Amino acid sequence: MFQKNANYFDIDLNWVETGDPEHPYQTQKFGHSLKIRLNDFPDEAMFTLLVDESSVKDFDDWPPNWKR
Repeated sequence: MFQKNANYFDIDLNWVETGDPEHPYQTQKFGHSLKIRLNDFPDEAMFTLLVDESSVKDFDDWPPNWKR
């Protein structure tokens, strides 16, 4: 079962462009909505992973097993 505290960076995900500059990518996995938020880099991490609208993890480098 997919959990909000799962290590999302180990899961193969295929992201779709949204056209929204603040949330440029989204996908679905196991019934959960995942989004990427673009932050105020370099003052903050470049991206934040959101699961069901909840902030899960900030990161700068796109995981190699995630496809855009």
